[in-house]
Amino acid sequence: MPDPDHPDVRLLDAKVKFNGREQKISGRGNGPIAGYVDALGKNCGVGIKVRDYHQHATGAGSDAQAVSFIEAETTGGRVLWGVGMDSNIVTASLKAVTSAANRAVAAR
Repeated sequence: MPDPDHPDVRLLDAKVKFNGREQKISGRGNGPIAGYVDALGKNCGVGIKVRDYHQHATGAGSDAQAVSFIEAETTGGRVLWGVGMDSNIVTASLKAVTSAANRAVAAR
């Protein structure tokens, strides 16, 4: 959703499972991916930045699935990939970020 005070900024709220417990996280960015990355960094201590992003459809019409690929870099400079798939393109993107973030946490 847009930030009421800054129309170019998007606010993102999400519910994630981190360290075995479910929690609500919030972030800000120029879109849902940036907002989610911000939320993971601020609320979970998972510092990544998205270096590259691609999305493809698998199929056509109402049965199509979106597949998102994220290339991310940790604050330590490690490059990781994440992949997400969903019928909703935004959800597929956020799943890809989650995949990369999980890899970043596992690499610590």
